[in-house]
Amino acid sequence: MLIAGVCNPRGECPGYNGLYLTSKELVDVAATMRGAPVKAEHSGVVLGAVVSGFVASDGALNCVVRLDETLEGEIVRGLVRDGVASDFSLGYHVDVTHSDKRLVAGKKTLLEVSVVRRGARQGCHIMAYAEDKSDAVHVRRDPWFAFSMR
Repeated sequence: MLIAGVCNPRGECPGYNGLYLTSKELVDVAATMRGAPVKAEHSGVVLGAVVSGFVASDGALNCVVRLDETLEGEIVRGLVRDGVASDFSLGYHVDVTHSDKRLVAGKKTLLEVSVVRRGARQGCHIMAYAEDKSDAVHVRRDPWFAFSMR
């Protein structure tokens, strides 16, 4: 199964110092996403891998992931088909240091993309999915999600 959607909303402005990703950091993450592991709810076994990642025209980070044909993958497929798992969530590590009596967010490193019931960030939804050799099922309407597995 291929699953497509938004995994992180528009990035924060340049100069932002916090745990969220800036617009520049989203571009960097998108460039390194291919092959990143896919999990369910940020835990357990790896269920698949990221096929593609890109920053869309609205500034949000989008991805396409493929779920493996394992027992765990089949369970998550069912949760996506049934609308139980309807969001993506980006898992990443942030290096935090102390500087002049304040915390400074440093390098952010992608860990995984998770299929989740409800994401922590607004707008991080699964938009469509496709079983092998079938047309996409559009969970949410957006014109760029018109893809086919044929």
